[in-house]
Amino acid sequence: AGLPRPVKISLVDTAELAGDEESSLAAADPETGLPGQLFAYVVVKDPRMTVVPHFFSAPECDHLLQLVEGSWIPSLVGQATHTSEEDYGKGSLENTLSKTRTSWSCMIRYAQDSVVERLEHRLSKLAGMPLENLERMNMVRYAPGEHFDEHHDGKFRPVTIFVYLNELPEDDTAGETFFPVLGVSFKPRRGTAVMWSNVVGDMEDSRMLHAGLAPSKAVKYGVNCFFNVNEMRHLAQFTPDAPFEDLTTVHVSELSSKSSQVVAYRLCPNPKLIAVPGFLQTAECFALLELAACAKHRGQILASRNPFANATRTLRLLKTAETPLIKEIEERLAGVAGLGVDYLGPLRLVAASPQPGLNNRGCGPKSAYVCLSKERSEVIFSKLGVRLILEEGDLIMWPNVNWDTETAVEDIRTVCTHPAIQTAHSRNQAELPTLGIDAFFHDNPIREQQSRRHFVTEEEAAEIVNSLGTEQELAAPGA
Repeated sequence: AGLPRPVKISLVDTAELAGDEESSLAAADPETGLPGQLFAYVVVKDPRMTVVPHFFSAPECDHLLQLVEGSWIPSLVGQATHTSEEDYGKGSLENTLSKTRTSWSCMIRYAQDSVVERLEHRLSKLAGMPLENLERMNMVRYAPGEHFDEHHDGKFRPVTIFVYLNELPEDDTAGETFFPVLGVSFKPRRGTAVMWSNVVGDMEDSRMLHAGLAPSKAVKYGVNCFFNVNEMRHLAQFTPDAPFEDLTTVHVSELSSKSSQVVAYRLCPNPKLIAVPGFLQTAECFALLELAACAKHRGQILASRNPFANATRTLRLLKTAETPLIKEIEERLAGVAGLGVDYLGPLRLVAASPQPGLNNRGCGPKSAYVCLSKERSEVIFSKLGVRLILEEGDLIMWPNVNWDTETAVEDIRTVCTHPAIQTAHSRNQAELPTLGIDAFFHDNPIREQQSRRHFVTEEEAAEIVNSLGTEQELAAPGA
């Protein structure tokens, strides 16, 4: 904090660095969504800072934002649990709310889907660090006026990569990432990665103090990708996918004892995969589909040309306790999960993915799916060798994390696929996505956390900016 600070500030804009190559670099593969050729630019030699334009492609940036919709919580600040240098060096921090950080955040699960997994591998290659040392990607969101004051990422994180996920209006001169000791500031450009080291030898490099400046005219999105001194990323041992003919088929509706009570059946002991036949009644399913009016354009969903068109599509995000029915369903889900309803994120009405690897597992340790399709549908857990046949209203629930040891292990054995429903209209055969509810339980009481501060939607942000005009400085909501 006592280091001299230059008066002149240099602005790094990767659109200018790329020059005439900008449009070709921005082009993503239309089939895979992968970025084109990547170029790294060293913009500061000592300490070394590198930028990579379009390190994440535009489709990949949009996909990440769709994965975490509804899962934002007020950003926290890490404070040392003890005063010793050793605790700080190891990252023994306690996260708390602070007026110095008014943004919103969301932690993505390791390998939350195949797109996240390939980004994790790409980050490891760029950082030159083992994949196992990558922390969970930390999404951040800044509405106009929201900020993160000067801070350091810590010497327990040798490398930081920050990736911008969208661009601000060209006349928005705020919202940069500012390094005051170096006198350099980075303009948000979608997909651009900024990489730096937080250490010199085994000492913290205090020159890497930086701040997330508040945007003034739009919402800014990004993702923090930290590499830790310790191994952080643990995935369950990969098991081969069982061939279709070897899958054990379970008709969930046939498990029912026709009791009026909700009965959960354990289909697999480890991981604990459970099913609840008739969790929702026909009238309840109809009411939910009416909320989204999602049956009207159902046939167009799989026809999209987007590289991730086959990924799970959120048709409508339901507000918590939006109606008495939704509130009752949320409480029922919490009861089956054995968790408080505060841990349950907003329910999503979705068109589930028929493509392996593109179903959203959710940001938390436990997930559930409720079938809303009138047609009989399937869910395949190929690594468990199980094929489930679901009727309208049936529920399945599974863990995303294995706690058999003291270490949290990402349980990718519960990755599942929802084959498209084959329908025949006259002489033509069509494919329809299965419709359902995705329910995600989080690590922390997300509802209580979200209630601590007002969440400014993009529509509200635009209204605030328009009402204030262009010259007034915005104060952070709730600050």
